[in-house]
Amino acid sequence: MQNSVRDLGSPELWEASQARSVRRRESYRRRRQVRRMSVPLVMAATAASMGAPAYAAGKEHQASAKAGARRAIPRILRRGDTGPDVVRLQRTLGVAADGVFGPHTLAAVKRFQRTHGLLVDGEVGPHTRAAMAHETTGTAGEIVIRLHDRGPAVAALQRALGIVADGDFGRQTLHAVRQFQARHGLLVDGQVGPHTRAALHLAASSDFTAASPRPAHHRHAGHRHATGSLGSRAVALARRELGVRYVWGGESPSGFDCSGLVQYVYSRLGVSLPRVAADQFRAGSHVSRSALRPGDLVFFDHLGHVGIYTGGNTFIHAPHTGTVVQISSLTGWYADTYVGATRVS
Repeated sequence: MQNSVRDLGSPELWEASQARSVRRRESYRRRRQVRRMSVPLVMAATAASMGAPAYAAGKEHQASAKAGARRAIPRILRRGDTGPDVVRLQRTLGVAADGVFGPHTLAAVKRFQRTHGLLVDGEVGPHTRAAMAHETTGTAGEIVIRLHDRGPAVAALQRALGIVADGDFGRQTLHAVRQFQARHGLLVDGQVGPHTRAALHLAASSDFTAASPRPAHHRHAGHRHATGSLGSRAVALARRELGVRYVWGGESPSGFDCSGLVQYVYSRLGVSLPRVAADQFRAGSHVSRSALRPGDLVFFDHLGHVGIYTGGNTFIHAPHTGTVVQISSLTGWYADTYVGATRVS
C-alpha cells in the first residue's frame, strides 16, 4: 500500500494548512473573549435584577463601613476611669483636674447633664461630649456677674444662693458665691461665670448693670482684692493647666505653646488677644518690672517668649518642646533676656 505523504511544497496543501491555522487562532481568540466578558455580564445582570441604585448603594455602604472601621471612637467616660481624657473632662467642668473620675467629677457631670436637658446618668458619651464642646466654643462673649453688679440677674443669683435678694452684688453675695464654689469643687474666684451658673442651675442672663468698682478708700482694707481682678483670675486659670505638655502651635489643653497658653487663658475670661507673642506685647499697657502684678504678661528673648506673671518674682509659661506648662522664677536666663511686661485690661 502506498504511504500517504504530506508534501507542503505543494502550493495547494500549503494554502490549506495556512487557512486551517488561521481558523484555529480565530476560534481560540473568540473563546477567550467570551470568558473575559462573562464576569461583567454576570455583575451587570445582578445589578439589573436588584436595581442599579441599590447595587451602587451597596458599594457605598462597603466603603463607608471600611472608613468607619478606621475612625477612632472616643470612649465613654465613667466613674472609676483615669487618664488624660478624664483630666480634659475635669478642666472643661471646672473641677480639680486630678485625672480620676471620682465622686466630685461624677457630681459635676450630672449637674452639667441636668442643666442641659440631657440624660442624667453621670457618663460622658457622645451627647454629653457634644454639649460640652458646644458650650466651650465662643467663650469670649460669656456672661460673668461680679462684685458691684446690680439688677434682676443678680437677684436671681441671690435667690439661688438662698440669701436676701436685693439685686445688689455686695460683700454678702460675694461671700456666698465663694462658699458655694468651694463646696462644689469650682474655681473660687467669687465671680459667676458659666461653670458656677451651671452648678446653681441658673440660666444665662445679661439683665444686670455692670457697676464700676468703688474707690479703694471706700472699701475695707481686708477686702480690697476680694473682687478677684482679671489678672488674678488669669493666674488661677493658668495654674489649672500646669503639667500640660508643650506643643508648638498648641492653643488648647491638649497642648500649648507660650503664646497659645496666654491667648487661651484670657479668652476664657472674655478677653481676645492676638496669637503671637510680639503682637500680645502691644495688646495692653506697658508696666515696669517693679510694678508687676499677677496676670501681667512678661516677655523675653526679643519678644520670642511670653508668660503670665504670678507674683513673687515667678511666672507660668510653656517653655519649649519636651517640657510642660510650669512655674519658673524670673532669674537667670529669664532675667537676662527680659524685655518688658504688658497689663491686659
